[in-house]
Amino acid sequence: MSVKDAIEWRKTVKIYDDNKAISAEELATIIEAGRMAPSSMGLEVCNIVVIKNKEIKAKFAYDVLNGSNVEKGLKCDTLVCLVGYNASYLISDEFLRSRLHRNETLDEKKLSETIEKYRQYLENHDNLTSYVDSQVYITTAFMTLQAADLKIGTTIIGGFNAHHSDDLLHELGYIDKDIKHTVLLLALGKYDEKTNGATFARKRISTEEFAKIVK
Repeated sequence: MSVKDAIEWRKTVKIYDDNKAISAEELATIIEAGRMAPSSMGLEVCNIVVIKNKEIKAKFAYDVLNGSNVEKGLKCDTLVCLVGYNASYLISDEFLRSRLHRNETLDEKKLSETIEKYRQYLENHDNLTSYVDSQVYITTAFMTLQAADLKIGTTIIGGFNAHHSDDLLHELGYIDKDIKHTVLLLALGKYDEKTNGATFARKRISTEEFAKIVK
């Protein structure tokens, strides 16, 4: 479908059909959309942990989610944890070198100078955690749009216990919580559009209220 069609189709899913699975190819396409999302300064500060294992997914549902999101965590086909780098690690030589060394035009001296420039820029940022989180939101948007193109439902979950998520991901060996933190969770799965209450009705302000066009 077109981008416009995908945007119009996508709604927040409330009830997933756990009898309908996402194929490996579909999941790979959604992951690739996140990997290719725009990245400020090319730093790629977002990683994802993709959970399909039912036991681990249930542990997340009960330990990390709350309210109606528990059922979504249990019923969705895949739960994606979108994590970002902690501010202290973001400005480290280790991280900046891992990203900037890919520029083959930089010799060691130029690379060191560029690392220092990036570090100074980042250290002058008002809120590095907010900077990282905003990049994660962009990644999430690309993944949800790609999912919609495949007619796969999504629920962007911001209401969860981030500390419990970090602890659990750290305990399972998926992240080092001294380096990364959970920003968002994203449920992926298929649903029956005819099921009453399966999706959240989307209401939007008018275009005139939303956009002011300056000519």
